[in-house]
Amino acid sequence: MFPGNAPHTPGFGSGYKKTVRDYSGAFISMGGFGEVLARYENYMDLDPAMKDKWGVPVLQFHYKFSDNEKKMAKDMGDTAQEMFEAAGIEIVEVSRTILTEGWSIHELGTARMGTDPKTSVLNQFQQSHDVKNLFVVDGSSHVSASCQNPTWTIMALAWRSCDYLADQFKKGNL
Repeated sequence: MFPGNAPHTPGFGSGYKKTVRDYSGAFISMGGFGEVLARYENYMDLDPAMKDKWGVPVLQFHYKFSDNEKKMAKDMGDTAQEMFEAAGIEIVEVSRTILTEGWSIHELGTARMGTDPKTSVLNQFQQSHDVKNLFVVDGSSHVSASCQNPTWTIMALAWRSCDYLADQFKKGNL
């Protein structure tokens, strides 16, 4: 039951305690998530120097927000502040810090799904075009996510992929 505002409340003594009590349980915060558009400048490859404990090269990420994402983040902050002000909420603090690239737990992309092996990595069952016994059943096949949580879609596609995989295994195709 420790008030979350206490560590950041300035002061000490009875005035400090009164301020903590006055604002305890009266906070609201808002954060925004926006779509990072696919760009050729953002990619991953194998690190030419760093290896894991088995001697396998580790992934190396090349990823930066573009002006689009920075402008979108500014608009989200402005819109949130406007909504709070219109609701009559006393704004104690506004943070416009953009979290680091890759912070979101729903990272997507890198293995596009499609019918043409020249423009995609996976087929409609998330099976590699080039390696028939490789199925990538995570968010890699998503090119874009908007601002919605992709977990249900990932789960549905994984289920479909597993049904297909089991069927192909029974037929002796894998």
